[in-house]
Amino acid sequence: MRLPGRGSHTAPAAAATALIALLLASAWIGRAAISSDGAEVLSDTFGLLVTGRLESATMPPLRADPYFPAPHPFRSRYGAWPSLLLVPFLVPAWTFRASVGSAGLDAAAALTWSVGAGLAAWGFLRLARVLRPDASPLWAPAFLAGTYLWPYAADSYFEPWAAAALALGAEQLLKAQQGRPGVPGVLAGLCVAAAALLKPLLWILAPVFVLAALLRSRGEPKPTALGLLTGGTATAALACALAVNLHRYGRITDFGYGYVGFPFDTPLLTGLAGLLVSPGRGLLFYAPVAILALFGLRRLPAAPRVLCGIGPLVLLLVSARWFSWHGASCWGPRLMLPVLPLLAAPAVLLPRAFVRSTLAVGAVVNLLGVLVAPGAWISYAERLRGPASSFWPQGGSDRVSVVPALAPPLGHAVLLARSAGLPVHVPWLPAGVEEGMPPPGAADCISPRIARWALNLPPLVPMSPGLLGRVAVAEALRGRPEIAALFARESLALDPLQRAAPSLRSLAGEAPTSN
Repeated sequence: MRLPGRGSHTAPAAAATALIALLLASAWIGRAAISSDGAEVLSDTFGLLVTGRLESATMPPLRADPYFPAPHPFRSRYGAWPSLLLVPFLVPAWTFRASVGSAGLDAAAALTWSVGAGLAAWGFLRLARVLRPDASPLWAPAFLAGTYLWPYAADSYFEPWAAAALALGAEQLLKAQQGRPGVPGVLAGLCVAAAALLKPLLWILAPVFVLAALLRSRGEPKPTALGLLTGGTATAALACALAVNLHRYGRITDFGYGYVGFPFDTPLLTGLAGLLVSPGRGLLFYAPVAILALFGLRRLPAAPRVLCGIGPLVLLLVSARWFSWHGASCWGPRLMLPVLPLLAAPAVLLPRAFVRSTLAVGAVVNLLGVLVAPGAWISYAERLRGPASSFWPQGGSDRVSVVPALAPPLGHAVLLARSAGLPVHVPWLPAGVEEGMPPPGAADCISPRIARWALNLPPLVPMSPGLLGRVAVAEALRGRPEIAALFARESLALDPLQRAAPSLRSLAGEAPTSN
């Protein structure tokens, strides 16, 4: 395949679309969620489908969490909007759940993550074509494969959706016609709001978009119109979000996370080094084309330079101070994913040879994140013990983020080699470090459905019945037995033979069955 280059028109849009579909299919797992974040968000969506209310009980915490001191027992800590985003994907499958079963329900939810990654690639192309109108459609699949966006086509996070919204908002600002700020300004403000409703931290980018709008309109008869429309629309959306916060959580500043303070306690240089150049989470390794694209900023006018340079810089500085700057159990610098299309877009202005090499390197690295589930390596690394481990962070996501010897690309390569039967050892670990668990085998670490089929591995067990059952137990513990019975019945209808079936039948008020 010829990668996109200067003046390239050899690949029609249909071919680019087919390549994107192929990349998304190659990462497809078909499981509803593989992260705790996604599971919690999905629980509230199930609550809406089961009870008609956007809520579900959470399990009582076993220990105090200094960063989440008082999460609401019946609300997802990630707010209402991510749960609502899942509704159009789940409603059709839920309606016919008796026919599609738990596997079909999981597959419908998993479409959310694939569609989000595909939209982010499309948004990147739209923005790139504003910067360079003759950019080839092949830029979209190249961006998807050459950055850490690709593994997120199967992971249950909402950053790809936020990335798509910010890229499309930037496109609307930059292509606004002289003297016609109305529709582009409103759409840009709505796009920024959509991204921020999914990830509240992204509200900090609204002033950046307003500044870019003002710079874009310099010299026009009404130079402030585009900025006022963009900022006014985003402000109206923020007011709506604050009203929802007050109604749902009792405080306008509580977006669902339940913070009593601002958990920005990571030293700035630590976070910056980790997000930029560390092998555990650095953009240099997971999206090298984004680093290269910085050299294209000087070729841009003021407005796109603000969007593609200042915007990512603002998010970088804030994310670097976040207590979980690495994004926890994930692949690459997750917190920077929303601005990845903006950051990488100037690469379309650079020489083809440099861009091709960085995209190729990125594709090789991120293929490892597609083939192996991030949690498999993180769980293994967390249980390493011995002299060196006493100086390492205890959490697995912290360890793989700051210890170069435990960087996920290297770890995933080892797991793949061992899954293939190769006698690969880990000689780079310090002397005396011992494994706390056997390294995950192929059945426990290989993610894509097509790869599991090719290797004759068993399919992943759908998680929808277990998630509904867990909510049923939590509802009972929270003192709502009637609602617990509703969730228990739905769980049993999807999988009557699950391990927790006896206790769920008790919650559902059914008589126990004899085997």
